[in-house]
Amino acid sequence: MAQKNKTKIYFWLKLDENFYKNIIIKKARKTSDTMVIVYQRLMLQSLATNGYLYYEGAFENLAEELATSLDEDVEQVQMALAFFSKYGLIQFDNEQNANMLQVHALIDQETNWARYQRENRKKEKTEKLDIVQPLSNHCPTEIELEIDIEKEIDKEVEEEISTPPSDLQKLIELYQNNFGIVKPILYDDLKADLEDYGLELIIEAIKRAVKRQREYAYAQGILKSWNRSGIKTLEQAKAEEVNFQNKSQNKSQNNQNNFQQQKPVKKAPEWTDEGRLIKAGVDTTGMTQNEMYKLAGEMGLHNE
Repeated sequence: MAQKNKTKIYFWLKLDENFYKNIIIKKARKTSDTMVIVYQRLMLQSLATNGYLYYEGAFENLAEELATSLDEDVEQVQMALAFFSKYGLIQFDNEQNANMLQVHALIDQETNWARYQRENRKKEKTEKLDIVQPLSNHCPTEIELEIDIEKEIDKEVEEEISTPPSDLQKLIELYQNNFGIVKPILYDDLKADLEDYGLELIIEAIKRAVKRQREYAYAQGILKSWNRSGIKTLEQAKAEEVNFQNKSQNKSQNNQNNFQQQKPVKKAPEWTDEGRLIKAGVDTTGMTQNEMYKLAGEMGLHNE
């Protein structure tokens, strides 16, 4: 039976001029350019394991293992790990494993078949130049041939990697801009939220959370509330908000006009779960006490 070839995947980091404009990288370079180089090598080392550097236990600590693997000075590796963890670009878990947080936004990849096609086109380009060369009055130098080939390769690579950022990358950037560094435990939550609700609804929920100076858990509470109400699109969410505001205004107006003729309308106290949810803009109609208690907890309203 013929043995199937396993598909290999090659990884790389997409760095542009913004990498060196990062204030933390600038600060690191003022301390030591070598530390930045070590940091980049650590990122490259983590590519095959999706941005993580795992402590194997072969040496006293992770720094010694990495220094041996990279053939770098232990003190330089220790300095890089300490510096970039201090400023939130590297995070360690209880088992000394390191999460290279920038890698998740900078990583890209291609299969061995894509690489083979690219290398084959490079070979064909070289052979084509060899055939054309005797017919020309000018004999291209080796440097000119190399430049021509590199231009062709750069063009092909640019076409391969010039795809727009994924929804997950957009969500990670949005989270970091509003709530800070994404902790490793949150990556699975963000992926799950994308699958359950879609990017548009998440963006709208985050806007409302930021407007009320809340954390991402508050946005997740809004998303769950929408899901229970059957809201699946941004248009439905905005329509629900307008409807809620109109109901609130009409109810307030009716209470004011009929105050003398009607009994006082029962209103949930603000210290209750229902009162907190109503104040946050959540329609509690039809919700049980347990449901309101759980949602208020998820939205971080119990501390108010």
